[in-house]
Amino acid sequence: MRNTQAAIFLCLAYVVGLLITFNPWVRWGLLVVAIPLVWLLPRFWKKSPNWQFLVATIAIVGCASFYLELRVPKPASNDISNYIPATAERGTTQFTTVQGIVDSYPRVTRSQNGQFWLNATQLNEIQGERLRPADVSRAVSGRVYVTVPLQSVTGLQPGVAVSITGTLYRPEVNANPGGFSFRDYLSQSGGFAGMRCDQLRVPNESQTQQWSWGKLRARIAAAQVQWLNVPIGPLVTAMVLGSEAVDLPFELRDRFVRVGLAHALAASGFQVSLILNAILALTRKRLSVVAQSNVGALALLIFLGLTGFQPAVVRSVVMGMAVLVGLRTQRKINPLSSLFLAGTLLLIINPLWIWDIGFELSFLATLGLIVTVEPLQQKLDWLPPTIADLITVPLAASIWTLPIQLYVFKVFPLYSLPANVLTSPLISIISIGGTIGALVGAIIPIFGSAISWLLYLPTQLLIGIVNLFNYLPGASFAVGQISIWQLIALYALILGVWLVPSWQQDWKIPTGIGLLVVIVPLIIWKTTELQITTLASNDRQILVIQDRGKTILINSGNESIARFTIAPFLQQQAVNRVDSAIDFNLDAPAIGSWQTLAQIVSIDKFYQIGGNSNPSEIIKFETLLLGKTHKFDRVEITPIKTNPVIFQIAIPEVSQKWLVIGNDTGDLTQSAIDLEQLTPSSTLYWSGGRLTEKSIAKIRPQVAIAATANPDPETIKLLEKNQVRVYYTGRDGAIQWTPAGQFKPYLEGEG
Repeated sequence: MRNTQAAIFLCLAYVVGLLITFNPWVRWGLLVVAIPLVWLLPRFWKKSPNWQFLVATIAIVGCASFYLELRVPKPASNDISNYIPATAERGTTQFTTVQGIVDSYPRVTRSQNGQFWLNATQLNEIQGERLRPADVSRAVSGRVYVTVPLQSVTGLQPGVAVSITGTLYRPEVNANPGGFSFRDYLSQSGGFAGMRCDQLRVPNESQTQQWSWGKLRARIAAAQVQWLNVPIGPLVTAMVLGSEAVDLPFELRDRFVRVGLAHALAASGFQVSLILNAILALTRKRLSVVAQSNVGALALLIFLGLTGFQPAVVRSVVMGMAVLVGLRTQRKINPLSSLFLAGTLLLIINPLWIWDIGFELSFLATLGLIVTVEPLQQKLDWLPPTIADLITVPLAASIWTLPIQLYVFKVFPLYSLPANVLTSPLISIISIGGTIGALVGAIIPIFGSAISWLLYLPTQLLIGIVNLFNYLPGASFAVGQISIWQLIALYALILGVWLVPSWQQDWKIPTGIGLLVVIVPLIIWKTTELQITTLASNDRQILVIQDRGKTILINSGNESIARFTIAPFLQQQAVNRVDSAIDFNLDAPAIGSWQTLAQIVSIDKFYQIGGNSNPSEIIKFETLLLGKTHKFDRVEITPIKTNPVIFQIAIPEVSQKWLVIGNDTGDLTQSAIDLEQLTPSSTLYWSGGRLTEKSIAKIRPQVAIAATANPDPETIKLLEKNQVRVYYTGRDGAIQWTPAGQFKPYLEGEG
């Protein structure tokens, strides 16, 4: 084995060691299997590495897996998260003052608040209506995720000491399939507490920083926005410095992601190549090789500082440095070796980056460009070179990144390839012009604005193309949650095509196998599925019924619930069309949430329970009449009452009946419920309010699901007295029923 191959193999062993930490059984199983392999492999493979090299490889795999566990952030004994229970009285809001040092530049959230990280140093509880500090004061540590009204973060920057009054909270774990785990996100960033800020003070107003990367970044962004305005100005800045370096409007960012153009908003290899090529072209005839490499290294470090040290950019800069080392030593650098060495070096510095999706996509896309572009060009040699390049470059990157995109995002961008082919020239023009404008704008803002203004038309055209693809049907096709074994199988096929010459010649067979790996399980599941899911959504009753590819969605909550709870669940379940959308509590937030959801997933028909008037001019709601059974394929829905809303869901084929009771007041003991209107049902799904013993006896449920974290305790006692199994969505997460008669809480086993 050559030295280059050995180095790549050892780097790969380290990466594998980090990846197998996702499951302890996989880690120990792989290590156990690897030991006899050291003895068997040389006996069956004549070109096998010697046993010493194989033992070293296994040792690296094992050490890497344990090293990552050692580097996982854990709260210290005096971490501020340990004091959250002590600063919050049960059932009341406990205000707290936290002092600390700002640790990041403020960003704008989707709810149009400011957000930044704080390194906490001191905590004070607040007592009384006048919000005066109590005698309790503690020295604390730890990072806090702070949200604050947007106007309060103007001019705030890292290093500034602040005092914040508000409410501390422990971030919640993801309670729904396909959802976002805020707790995991914070812990990966080294934080275990959040704080909603009501008042922010800077005790020492004279605190200022004479210079910082953030100020320079803001200067560039302001120069490019001045003549281009929003959203074109921030888009140009994002395409140069990355979306993490500027507050790009979320709607525009979502449209780029939906059509497979997220890479256009991520600073990485393209910008690094652009900078290096420009530096070397300008200095080749004027400076020595050593001076050229020094100037190039300085330019890359400046670019790294401006982008905010994002993992994907760091990887690209390290590879760029390798090119400069090769230039300086007059040696040819192997790009594949450089990629693996750069990636391994960064993962030694911070092994947690192995789970950073930006780092993963950047590494895989670069690997695709190195090993797959040339074979693709040979297949397309009948096309003009320029057109062939427009196709092969995005296709090569897409081949290597698609499996991880399917696994993480659960959607397949149908128009990714044509969108990339059409926009590649525009992205190049904007990136080159934006980089020049950024450099000039950092020195003379007005000149930078003038240069950036020349990009107005190409940027508008780029946005127009992105909007066009977003309006096409099925812009993002949900494929559901593929398993880890499907992911491994897909990458095994891709590696096979790369490494086995016969597979390269007949690539249609592995491609077909790859499609079958994804599509066959999806088809089998969709043609046999039958399940009912109650989603956990802040005391809102959200119900999803899936029956052999047909989907009924009952209620949509508000816009936040629609975007961050319902839409991810539908994507995880490979739902691209909601056949029937039913709402029994229509109001302004509900109308807005249906409109938001309709932009993400196709909805055929809208219904409301009871009522005669259509509550929206935009969406036409049909009425499900009281007392009438409405059939939706195998599912039957019978509205019983409107105040409070009561209806029954029945699936006769499997003898399943659900009684749904909705109520805003939470107290259902009054005469609002007529016992004669309650029908026996195997499952009760209610808001968590109070129910009488007579109503429970009339329903005779076997299972009761409360859409809250705090159901009425007297009702719970009555249900348990009647031997009813009780779930709370606020405690147990989403509850899913399947025909086997099993109810599975999503947070089962969570601490």
